[in-house]
Amino acid sequence: MAEHSARRPLIGVTAGTTRLMSGAWEGHEAVVLTEHYVAALRAAGARPVILAPQDPWTDEEIAELDGLVLTGGTDLDPALYGASALPSDFAPDRDRDAFEVAAYHAARRAGIPVLGICRGLQLIAVAEGGTLHQHLAEDLPRHPASAARVTEVEVAIDAASDVALAVGTVATVPAYHHQGVADCGEGLRVVARHASGLALALEARDGSPVVAVQWHPELTAAEAAGEGIVSAFVATAARAPRVPGPRPLV
Repeated sequence: MAEHSARRPLIGVTAGTTRLMSGAWEGHEAVVLTEHYVAALRAAGARPVILAPQDPWTDEEIAELDGLVLTGGTDLDPALYGASALPSDFAPDRDRDAFEVAAYHAARRAGIPVLGICRGLQLIAVAEGGTLHQHLAEDLPRHPASAARVTEVEVAIDAASDVALAVGTVATVPAYHHQGVADCGEGLRVVARHASGLALALEARDGSPVVAVQWHPELTAAEAAGEGIVSAFVATAARAPRVPGPRPLV
């Protein structure tokens, strides 16, 4: 009997857009995603598919995926969680916000696993009715992370969590952000924090698996705190039964 190679889990990976600043295509919009996400997912045995915000996916199309990764990027539109813009905010990408919120809810309805990374964690929290700290330098000055550089941050992780199964109960992780979750919403629970009190990882309370981290595991895919998160997610996507999450109200 001929041997067949195992099917790689098909993972949707969200991307942003930026205006090209040089070359023949200067001034044109480009779909962008750092290569780290693709490399980390491929190394874990997945087949990444880039999802551009200009191309909304239907529930049926999202259901064809084995998992969804919501990636890092610019700040969310504060109007999504009832706040006003601050001078410290980065310019939002409202089309991407709407695309990713819809994709997240579709993934929950379809019962496919979701991994949120940095902005992805914040988007998941807001999609579940939560709110954000808009500028940690003012709201939680003890938190060392910033949007100016990648910063090593220590995180304490709840032993009774999927994150702990992947990386242990204490880890040092690369963070790159100036905002964070203030309230994660009713459908999620905080499973990791920094000593400042900031939530650094969230998981769904019920339904299909949702893991979200406020650090960048794709940057350290060869190390425990990175490889463990990405590999655990891909393994979950490869074997997880379709268990739909709570249907959103909007």
